[in-house]
Order: sequence, then structure tokens, then C-alpha cells
Amino acid sequence: MKKTKKFLIILIVFVVTYLIISTILFFKDEGIVFNLDQTSVVKEIRSLNRIETASFNIEKIIEASTESNAFKDLLFGDKILLIAHAEVIAGFDFAQLDQDDVRIRGKKLRITLPEPEILTTRLDNEKTRVYDRQMGILTKGDSQLESEARLAAEDSIKEAACQSDILEIASINAEKQLKLLFRSVGFEEVTIIIPEGDC
Repeated sequence: MKKTKKFLIILIVFVVTYLIISTILFFKDEGIVFNLDQTSVVKEIRSLNRIETASFNIEKIIEASTESNAFKDLLFGDKILLIAHAEVIAGFDFAQLDQDDVRIRGKKLRITLPEPEILTTRLDNEKTRVYDRQMGILTKGDSQLESEARLAAEDSIKEAACQSDILEIASINAEKQLKLLFRSVGFEEVTIIIPEGDC
């Protein structure tokens, strides 16, 4: 009785092990993920929409003032110093991708991406503030001056991010992410072509 029970246990273990190994080999040999065609890959990438691959947080001090001479400044001048905090995000708009940008040969995939670009520049309103404001003795100040300073801050911070190679970093990160994605679905060789972006 004990021998029969032991034999059955060994038989069950053997059968389960055989089934597991057979399943692994089946999927490995069949390579079902390699059935992805060119259209499927394009749809897969487009579904990512706008992908953010680099983010910079930058602080700058911006000066804005009404233009005038020294005498008018004394009476009617208005000048502010704005401490601006902003996040600059760079990445890719994959809606621009078309069929010609994807090439598949067996288990090899080649993708040409659109240029990296600045997707957004957002001021942090909680951290952005007027540090100092000087007004002439006969003026209540320019109501639009702070708004103009904020717009100037966004442009200046975006330029600073560009000078710090945010688009290059976005390209490097995108290449890593896409290679990881498509290798995970079965492609053995993935080549990502990324044109140089221009801020």
C-alpha cells in the first residue's frame, strides 16, 4: 500500500514537471510574440501618445519693469523681482509616427522616432512669488507686470532646460524605455533612431 502510494506521488510529480517543461518549450519555440507585424507595432507606439522621458525642475530670478527714464521711474516706474520655480518636461509625440518609421525583419525591429520636444513648461504657483517690488511715488503699479514676468520666467526657464541638454536626455531615456518594451514582447534586436531635437 505504501509502495503504491509512493509510486503515485512520484508519477504525479513527473507528469506535472513534464507538463511545465513542455509548456515552456512550446512558447519558447513558437515565439507567439513575434507575430507582431508593422501595423501592430505602430499602433502600440501610438497608443503611448505623448510620452514624457525627461523632467527638470529649475528656479530663476526674473526682473520685469516698465521702460522709462530715471525721472519717470521715480514718479511712475514699476519694477518687480520674481522668484520663479518651474518644471520643464520633454518627450515625444508619437501621434506623428507612421508606417514608414517602423521596419520589422524576423526578430529584428527598427524604429525612427519623431524629434524630441519640450512638451510643457509649468510654473509652480506655490513656490513662485514676488520677492521685491519698487514703484514710483505717483503710481499704483502696473497690474499686468507680474503676469508679464511670469511669462518671461517660463521662456527663460525653458531656455535654461534646453541649454542643460534636456532633449538629449529625453532621447536617451526614450531609447532605453522602448528597447526594454519591445524586447519584453520578443524582439531580439531593437534599433531606435532618434533625430536631434531643436528647442
